[in-house]
Amino acid sequence: MPQRNVPKDIEKMIYATAKALALAGNGVGTPRVVKLYIDDAREVLQGVANAAKRQGWTVEELLLALDPPKPKLKPWERHQGPPPSSGDP
Repeated sequence: MPQRNVPKDIEKMIYATAKALALAGNGVGTPRVVKLYIDDAREVLQGVANAAKRQGWTVEELLLALDPPKPKLKPWERHQGPPPSSGDP
């Protein structure tokens, strides 16, 4: 993966993680609620980084494991509808 010349800002990652925690916790992602999750987000990111390091994961491997690529559909599968459910007559 090519590296971009963008300064790394850990606070953006922490804020994004805190927002995800807030949305998962109570469904509200307002800035006031997100601030309550900042300390938890920092601990979550530290825990994930430590576990990945301990198990020998690289960043690329971790990303592939968390978001695996979807298989490409064959041309004849693209135009088919969803599979019929068991309740359809």
